[in-house]
Amino acid sequence: MNNLNTDVRFGRFAKAVFAFLALCALVTIVGSKEVADAAGALGVAVGAGLAGGLFVYRARTVSGRERLAWTLIGLGVCTAALGVLVVAVVFFLHGDAPTFGWTDIFFMATYVLVIAGAATLPYAQGSTMQRVRMILDGLIGGVSVAALLWVLLVADMTSDLADSSALTRAIGAFYPFLDLVVLTVAMSVLLRRSRHRFDVRVALFAGGVLFQVVGDIVFFSSGQTGSFQDASPLYWINLLAIGFFFASASLVGQPSVGREYADRNPPLWTLVAPYVPAIGMLGVFVTEAIVTGDMSVDDTLLAGVIVVGLLVIARQAVAIVDNRATIEEQRDLLVTTISHELRTPLTAIVGYVDLLAEDGGRLDRDQQGMLSIIHQQADYMSTIVSDLIMLARGTGGGLELDVEPVLVGDLADAAIHASGIGSETVAVDTEDDLVAFVDRARMQQVLVNLLTNASRYGGEKRLVRVVADGADVTFEVHDNGPGLPRRYEVRVWDRFERGPNRLNAAVPGSGIGLAIVSAIAQAHGGSSTYRTSEMLGGACFSVTLPGRATHDPTERSGTAATGKIRSVA
Repeated sequence: MNNLNTDVRFGRFAKAVFAFLALCALVTIVGSKEVADAAGALGVAVGAGLAGGLFVYRARTVSGRERLAWTLIGLGVCTAALGVLVVAVVFFLHGDAPTFGWTDIFFMATYVLVIAGAATLPYAQGSTMQRVRMILDGLIGGVSVAALLWVLLVADMTSDLADSSALTRAIGAFYPFLDLVVLTVAMSVLLRRSRHRFDVRVALFAGGVLFQVVGDIVFFSSGQTGSFQDASPLYWINLLAIGFFFASASLVGQPSVGREYADRNPPLWTLVAPYVPAIGMLGVFVTEAIVTGDMSVDDTLLAGVIVVGLLVIARQAVAIVDNRATIEEQRDLLVTTISHELRTPLTAIVGYVDLLAEDGGRLDRDQQGMLSIIHQQADYMSTIVSDLIMLARGTGGGLELDVEPVLVGDLADAAIHASGIGSETVAVDTEDDLVAFVDRARMQQVLVNLLTNASRYGGEKRLVRVVADGADVTFEVHDNGPGLPRRYEVRVWDRFERGPNRLNAAVPGSGIGLAIVSAIAQAHGGSSTYRTSEMLGGACFSVTLPGRATHDPTERSGTAATGKIRSVA
């Protein structure tokens, strides 16, 4: 695929405008101050007007956010042209004009429109958290640079405006920050990963912004007396910026193809860059504190250090949340992929083992014993694969429940039989007529998992207890084992978490049983908890389902509904 606008062409009109701007720039360099002021103002006003109008006109050929973006930028550049004309009129009528005053409303409006337009250009693909991280990184760098500019440059410059009005001082101090914001936005649009990354139009626009910022700083430093007549702006820099803007506007209407680039992790310098000025600001802060011998440093610098510190904390919090979400997403994808890859060969293995078992007359006793072990282990692996798939679905978007009235006593008996645990070691405590509106298969899986856990980690006694509290029903599995250490009472419900046996390979278990219990409970609108068993002294894992208990199966209790439903886990 070709890069964006690889064939850049300008028409005769564009070339004529470039020639006009170049001529005006040449006059401002070699002419006297009066001639330079006239040629510079004329070139900037005409060039900005043409560039802004062309942005607005060409924006009609694109659509969506890009159309709005270029229109806002065009209106901003047109506003700058109008501001130059207003300053020229004031200068002609009164023989001078203030460098900072009411006329700056046009130029501040230009900043607002250009910043809004640049920020509106289509963003890179990514999650909300990733965009928040990008914004926080920009704020960290921006605030740090702004504080450094104030301490090292702007504070001394604004001291020359001490005798001016409060409005003049405010405007003079506000311009450097506006320059910083518009430059930061333009650079982020140029470098961020999107179909407009390295777009020639955006690159030219960013170049124009860069030269305009330089021109503003020069004008700011030379206009501290408050008189435009005494200022010495470098018009050729502003005219160069106008030339970049006009070139960008000329290409807006040309066909452009999205650039393809390799998807990879961002380079290290993009992650470190925002913190370089922050480190510099901290260094200046420490230096001033050491020089003064106390903490009586510049208030702006102190405020900058505090704000950046808070932004860094916020950025790290967002990064932690985003990284956790990324890890969970990758783990879900891995679990789902592995599960589906294992399901097909396991289905074939179980099928052929069943065929061999049916024709067991050809096998001797030892072979039948080995075949039984293979069948048992294949079934175990199939169960794990099914559990993994179910768990991935449950955490990723919901489980499909087939809700019906179920007699909990029968459900408990079926779970004990399915678990393979001897019924003589398990007691059942429930009301004979207690009915729960649940998914029979899912709730049986809950009890099987809890009974398996009790058999594996508990003692020799187990108790299945199902109690109703009004319309709520609670399923409990007790044992007389050592119980669960307190530190694992919350984490044990996480996927692949095996509590105190997490590093003990000698103890069997995949660490997904309780996670599945939790997912099924949440799918039913309930919750799962752990406590020390007050009946057997060991562990007690329970699942509480609100509004699903009744003693009359013909009723629909609470929120429970009969039929297939999709419950978000």
